[in-house]
Amino acid sequence: MWITDAAVSVEGAGIAAAPAPTRRGRGIAAGALGWVRDRLATTPGRLVLISILVVVGAVVFGAIALGAEQSRERAATAARLQTERLLVQAKNLYTALSDANATVATGLLSGGVETAANRNRYVNDLAHASVALSNLTQEAGTAGNAQAALRTIAGQLPTYSGLIETARANNRLGFPIGAAYLRQAALRMTSPSNPEGMLPAADQLYRVEAERLNDNYRTGTATSALVTFAAASAVALILLLLAQWYVARISRRILNVPMVVATVAVAGVSVWGIVGLVNAQNALSSAQRNGSDPVEVLSAATVLLSRAQGDLSLAIVSRGTDTADANDFDVVKRVFERPGGLLAEISALARRTGTTAAAQKFQTDYPAYQAKAQTVADREGSGDLKGAIGLAPQASAISERLSLDLAEQIDAAQGRFMRAAAHATSAFGGLGFAIPLITALAAVLALVGLRQRINEYR
Repeated sequence: MWITDAAVSVEGAGIAAAPAPTRRGRGIAAGALGWVRDRLATTPGRLVLISILVVVGAVVFGAIALGAEQSRERAATAARLQTERLLVQAKNLYTALSDANATVATGLLSGGVETAANRNRYVNDLAHASVALSNLTQEAGTAGNAQAALRTIAGQLPTYSGLIETARANNRLGFPIGAAYLRQAALRMTSPSNPEGMLPAADQLYRVEAERLNDNYRTGTATSALVTFAAASAVALILLLLAQWYVARISRRILNVPMVVATVAVAGVSVWGIVGLVNAQNALSSAQRNGSDPVEVLSAATVLLSRAQGDLSLAIVSRGTDTADANDFDVVKRVFERPGGLLAEISALARRTGTTAAAQKFQTDYPAYQAKAQTVADREGSGDLKGAIGLAPQASAISERLSLDLAEQIDAAQGRFMRAAAHATSAFGGLGFAIPLITALAAVLALVGLRQRINEYR
């Protein structure tokens, strides 16, 4: 053979070598396609390919089914054991802080030393706020807005209580500056314009936990997980049935016992999973509709009621110089009484949950509170501070009764939530363990059944 100089030159070698990687890649692909064509040309080869498809299908089915089940179970468990409980803790924190503010203002209205009942209620409110704050600090997560709100409350609570004690000491001695200290404490507690106000921070915590709970509900009740699980089950069963049809056709045997058992196992775990997902979805929806939704509405009513009572007391303490609290009192009143407001929501939820007796009691007491509170506000507005101070404890007593009514309804709603959420998590009992186990068993049985047919050709 004649070899030219160009063929052995560096340039020539480079030109000749350049396509090598492409040819190598094409060679691998061509080799794989050739291997598949070779297998498809013979019955044992086709059985080998079917074995591979069945195993891959089983693995994919197991991964998808387990992922769908785990996402639902995590959402239901988080809603039951964490987010709903933290939502209640956030509500307790806000209510305790707001009630402490209203209680101390009411107790110091008339000057001198407040009653022992008022003093004990204020101390208990601060204790409950501290417990709720501690629980939230430990479990509220790492969200930046939640952590900032927790730091605000933790930093301001000692300052607030110190101002209250100073106000109490001056009030006991008959010094009018006690009212100024009380207003300063209230400003640290309530002012939405104060970036370090405790109630706005507590409200932020409540919103964070409410959003987390709603996220859990969306994940736990989304139909996508159910559809994905059902689709994966259908594909796995179709592969097994097609494999059995082919084996029956070439072997002239109706049944392949290991493959039949594998199909029954996959069908069984599929039905179990679909029923479990549906039951969990229904239970979690019930937990939301009959449990946490009423808890959120009733908690909002509790918070606003305490806020209204605090506004009323602080307006009197300010001796006619405070218009912000009086205006806020009117805002709270509108939130309750407007069409579709909290009163309407409470009634609608009571009809949904079959608790109309408790709601009717609140609907009866609320107008009595508003009438008494309006009388107090009118007297304060007209300059009759003595008359307003004399009637304020009556309004406070009705407000406390309303708060107790709401607390009973919240407890009942939490009970409904816990029962439904427990049912939602129990619907998954053992499924997370059964899916990978049965999937692996089905894959092994299918391989055994196919291997029996492959061995017949040797």
